[in-house]
Amino acid sequence: MNEGNARNGRSQKVSCYTLAPFVPALTTLREFMKATLISYPGVEPYIQDIITATHEAAKNAVVHNPGSSKPIDVICEIRDRAVLVEVSDRGHGFKPTGKSPCPPDIDALSGRGFFIMHSLMDEVQIKSNRHGSCVRMLKRL
Repeated sequence: MNEGNARNGRSQKVSCYTLAPFVPALTTLREFMKATLISYPGVEPYIQDIITATHEAAKNAVVHNPGSSKPIDVICEIRDRAVLVEVSDRGHGFKPTGKSPCPPDIDALSGRGFFIMHSLMDEVQIKSNRHGSCVRMLKRL
């Protein structure tokens, strides 16, 4: 991830959240993200984008690891000129394509997560192996 000047700023706040691997827990994640982001200058115009992208990454971790009891970790780091979010799971992993996702089929019932993340955030990096996956997303302020 090329975080450039956004990464050079000092960290103003780092918040961590451990999410139970169940769809209903996503509501609490959204509340955590809003509470973390709301009071920082320059973040407000991007709060919904950051929350939505984080929700999509966490939802993918829940939905694509059915029956898992392993938690999902979310780290939100607020810097002077950027917000960095990392969503990590301990699932079975997958093979990222390395390509930016295309717009999903309008009639598809699913498959929009990566497209949404890439559309809302400035940078998205996905690493995955047989021990789990990590989605890192950067939003410049």
